[in-house]
Amino acid sequence: MRKARTALSVVALVLGVVLLPSRLAATGAAALYAGDVAAQTALARGVSEAAPAATGDEFATGSALFDGEWLFGAEMMAAMGLGQVAREHPALGAEYGLRVGASIDRMLAPSGAAFDTRSWGEDAVRSLDKDRGHVAYLGYLNLAIGMHRVLDPRSRHAAVGERITRALARRLDASPLALVETYPGEIYPVDNAAAIASLSLRDAATGDDAHAATVARALDTMRARYIDPATGLLVQAVEPGSGAPRDAARGSGTLLAVYFLSFADLTLSRALWDAATRELDDTVLGFGVMREYPREVIGRGDIDSGPVVLGYGVSATGFALAGARIHGDDARFRRLFATAQLFGAPITQHGAQRFVTGGPLGDAILLAMTTARVAGGRP
Repeated sequence: MRKARTALSVVALVLGVVLLPSRLAATGAAALYAGDVAAQTALARGVSEAAPAATGDEFATGSALFDGEWLFGAEMMAAMGLGQVAREHPALGAEYGLRVGASIDRMLAPSGAAFDTRSWGEDAVRSLDKDRGHVAYLGYLNLAIGMHRVLDPRSRHAAVGERITRALARRLDASPLALVETYPGEIYPVDNAAAIASLSLRDAATGDDAHAATVARALDTMRARYIDPATGLLVQAVEPGSGAPRDAARGSGTLLAVYFLSFADLTLSRALWDAATRELDDTVLGFGVMREYPREVIGRGDIDSGPVVLGYGVSATGFALAGARIHGDDARFRRLFATAQLFGAPITQHGAQRFVTGGPLGDAILLAMTTARVAGGRP
């Protein structure tokens, strides 16, 4: 018995040494998961203070396209995160509604749209009467506008939101693939998931179901054609002509789609979440991580995945925070947040929390992902 107790003590000591860092890094996860107003507003303040000063130079990817995408993405994620905090704490609605509106202003500005304009040779909003692509820019923008309209039914962005909604619905309906191009010759189901979600959020904001048929057709096609039957994960990219997979089913696209589709079809969002936790989830010394590719697939990182280290993807791990909160997975949320804390190097100054290594985009993504929730309810 003494030997058994000694052995158990040694095991307990080893486990404590191994697990203590992850537990320390997870500090604050419980408050965010529960929707604590102080925890959420600290992140929101950090994002709000940084967003107006962002110019794109902060990202320095070496590509003007990617720098522009990240500048635009930072504003979009900021708008969604701020809106989600306001929905959870209605007393903040007026103040945060102004901040969401300001992010949308910057998304609509020529500098915010430049990456898309250069790729297409035309401004997306000024060419809404045409039937050409632009699904990522318009879909992400329209999702942010939908959030603003939920906060403020008299949103000053409502008119442009209606025009974008009509254009997206028309393009989705006209496409044999039920998908629209992001850039010429490039189609990504996850970008279309954002566009589809924007139609649903617009309908929720206005109280009608004008786009229910378009959403249903697009989602039925996504289920039938763009989810890998072997893994249940979302295909990352498809061929414009045939709709055949151009890239493997991957973690970054699947887990971001889990978030987007929570606005349109919670059942499909849940199915993708279950597939991701089955195929991609892992724990290293108590820290939660997500693979970019299923275990049997060896793949490289790219601009979508962020760095892939030993198979684990930075983007997939960060996006998974939203799925954990939306689908009520407290333990996984804590493990994933511990990883974000460990590698993000958080600092808090004057009540504003930022993550040093993530920059404006990382801060905005963490705000949006950690405040994601099922509409009308807590996780």
